[in-house]
Amino acid sequence: MSFPEEFGADYHWRELRNAHRHVPDRSPILDIGCGSGLISRMIRSNLSYVGIDFNPNYLSRDWKGREVDGKLVGSILRLPLVSDSFKSVLLLHVIEHLPQQLQLPLLRETYQVLAPGGKLIISTPNLGTWRNADKFLPPNNPKHFHCLRIEEVEDLLAQVGFREIKRHGYDIFVEYPSPLARFIPYALRRTLASAFPALEKHPIFTAVK
Repeated sequence: MSFPEEFGADYHWRELRNAHRHVPDRSPILDIGCGSGLISRMIRSNLSYVGIDFNPNYLSRDWKGREVDGKLVGSILRLPLVSDSFKSVLLLHVIEHLPQQLQLPLLRETYQVLAPGGKLIISTPNLGTWRNADKFLPPNNPKHFHCLRIEEVEDLLAQVGFREIKRHGYDIFVEYPSPLARFIPYALRRTLASAFPALEKHPIFTAVK
């Protein structure tokens, strides 16, 4: 994950908490592209958590999560996991790091390992936001290959076979347009992001297999 420096750690943790609100109390949970595993610290210790990432350093010396049931180094496009084996799958700020032609295969892999009735939680920047969309793209964010609009994410999920696709608002800012904007309560910002897709910056989607 990458987050705007202006918001710093608070922005980072607030988005993680917002994503965690949608994680069911059912395990096992798979975190695809888990990075250093920060969200695992929010997941109850009695729930089985497995993280997978291509970077072994995230899973060893840079690990910031709790003690978990599994940390796998491998390709997220060829998951070394049994089909229909996870009740929940997290895909948080991952899909935008892949080129367009690999985004649908990633979602198909995700669908494959999710158990029937299982829940996907996916977050990604909204390229269709009316202000600051350039912040998500190179050169401002050179690690992003292909960002998506809200309707594109929904369409990809539907193509794969997901149902009950829902968008959950996060925030209308990635940087403050004026000093006074800092005083707008976050609860109001999240409500506005939910109500008006064009204002949303980092939507979270849930979907069911």
